[in-house]
Amino acid sequence: MENFEKILQSLKEEDIFNRIFEIKTKEIILNNLQEKYLQFKKQKLIFIDDKILGKSAIFNLSRANRPQPLNETENQKEDPFCKYMTETPIDEIGRLENEFSVTASNLSKMADYHSLVIFKKHNFQDVNEKDFISSISLAKEWFENIKKFDPEIKNRILIWNYHFRSGASILHPHFQLLAYKYTPLVITDLKRKLENYQKNFTTDYFQDYFNLMKKINLAKEENNIKAWVSLTPEKEKGINFYGNLFENSKFLWEIIKNLIQTGTQSFNFFYLLDLNYGFFVDRGEVKKLNSDFGSLEIFGIKIISSDPTELARAIFKN
Repeated sequence: MENFEKILQSLKEEDIFNRIFEIKTKEIILNNLQEKYLQFKKQKLIFIDDKILGKSAIFNLSRANRPQPLNETENQKEDPFCKYMTETPIDEIGRLENEFSVTASNLSKMADYHSLVIFKKHNFQDVNEKDFISSISLAKEWFENIKKFDPEIKNRILIWNYHFRSGASILHPHFQLLAYKYTPLVITDLKRKLENYQKNFTTDYFQDYFNLMKKINLAKEENNIKAWVSLTPEKEKGINFYGNLFENSKFLWEIIKNLIQTGTQSFNFFYLLDLNYGFFVDRGEVKKLNSDFGSLEIFGIKIISSDPTELARAIFKN
């Protein structure tokens, strides 16, 4: 990281570099670490924005040293989340816990504040409605407390990487909780587009999108939470959510449960608290050798092979 920082520092003298890029840094110190994890005690995050292309990157070279799953059996034998009291660090606001889940500081950071909600059940197939709703409730408590701890926080994100194929490094159900003191460019761009839509059409983009999907039976609303099948999914089964999901996490659980019953084996769930907007991405079968994201999907156009109408029938029971 030191050499990388020196290169960046030298480039900051260049006008063209400053015209294109903006850099922020943050140093993080983790406590309550076991000796085998001491290499993660001091971390430096470098946030780089490409202001021209609207892209952001977060560099934390310590992430290369994270324990990685070589195979499922080996990972399950060494599951630190099953021994969270001794195997996981405590974050800035202390450890929060209820009957079904517990918080911990993430070992290698991706945000100013980055913690986890760890389910107390080890196996994905054993997770039920109570586990999920209680874990969502604990996540809400963390987000509220971290905002009080640092009022300068501007963006809060909840992520669920379900299984290795979705990017999880430990095969144990857990949420990622991220809080940023700045706004990543991808979120800035989204907000600008939503504001422009509101200005040009005097209506809410998400509300209009939902209403359109509802007319063709690709949407459902329950207690002010709107869910609809995406017409431009990131990959295969795509679902959008609009509303405060913490107020009706049971509805979200029903949708996820129905998705799993359709054969979904791994997925990403991404929720922007400060926009009340989230989306779901199917990541494919866990035993497939090839990635479900290829060059065209990542750098160009999404290629979809699933039928949105069949997906809506399966998850909304329409």
